[in-house]
Amino acid sequence: SAKAKCYCGLCVQDRLCQHDWALNQLTFRNLPKSAKVTAMQQLYEYRSARLEARRQRISRLRQRVAERQQQLTAAQQTLRMKLEASEQRRAQLRELEQNTRTQVARHAQAAEDAKAQKLAAFLRLLDVLHKDREILSDALCGVVGLQLETSEDEYAVLADGVCLFGLPWPGADGWAKYPREYIDACVGHCVHVFSVLAYYCHVSLPFRVVKRGAQLLIRPHWRAADAGEAPLSAADSELPAFIVGLSMLFYNISYLCHCRGVDLPSDRATLAVENLRLAVLGTSASAEPAGNRTSAFAVDLYDIVTQAIQLYSDGLDLELRQQVHSVLRSLHLCDDAVDSVDYDDENWAII
Repeated sequence: SAKAKCYCGLCVQDRLCQHDWALNQLTFRNLPKSAKVTAMQQLYEYRSARLEARRQRISRLRQRVAERQQQLTAAQQTLRMKLEASEQRRAQLRELEQNTRTQVARHAQAAEDAKAQKLAAFLRLLDVLHKDREILSDALCGVVGLQLETSEDEYAVLADGVCLFGLPWPGADGWAKYPREYIDACVGHCVHVFSVLAYYCHVSLPFRVVKRGAQLLIRPHWRAADAGEAPLSAADSELPAFIVGLSMLFYNISYLCHCRGVDLPSDRATLAVENLRLAVLGTSASAEPAGNRTSAFAVDLYDIVTQAIQLYSDGLDLELRQQVHSVLRSLHLCDDAVDSVDYDDENWAII
């Protein structure tokens, strides 16, 4: 029908009993008295059983409600405990964050203080270094300066007005006028001052000066000790070999000046004392450090060799030039000798 309903199992059974009871009522009036009593007893038993079933059902529902109430109470208690634990954890995290921020700020401040202390110590050391350099510069400038009295020296009239350890440096030409012992003394003083400057300035030089007994020798620093050396003594060697050794020394001095921020003209390589003085002045605080140089060292060794030859001749002595070239070949310092040498170090290319 249009009013059809859906029932559970108990309700269906109850409805069936009601319909059965209504059916029995239709025939109840025609039943005898004993049948009516039996029917009344059956109805009473039915209604009692039905009432008991409903009571049991209500009891079960109340029990379930009580259980659910207990579960809800336990869940609420668990929730409160978890909320309290969460709040405590948040408080601990806030405290830890605050402590961490405080420690970080304290460490940062300590680092800043340490940095400031180290910077102050560095500046003090730098100031001491600058003062030491100025002292060294003043001392060495006093040695290689241009204001020394040299009028009483018999060679002062031949020099250009400069001297080293009180010894006038030979002029730009006419070195043959001087005794070889005098030239050796000047070169020895020059090597001494130059070695002090190179060591103090931490400059790695293209040519290395070595001493064997009483004799000073010079060789490319990338070559082995027995690969060939040139003398720095005019008295104990041939003139071509001495010119090559002198050229290496002049080349080293020019390179040292370059590293100290002083770029020399190519025609001033043989003015050793003047160049040493410039290198000494380059050790002051205003000098440009060697590591900061951006320009390349463009001096050619053979140009210095040509100038060194002119110290002893006018440059037209072809025999001397050929002899010097032979010495350069023996030391593998000229172009026509490079291909025949197996170098372990490519630093020779700067020459």
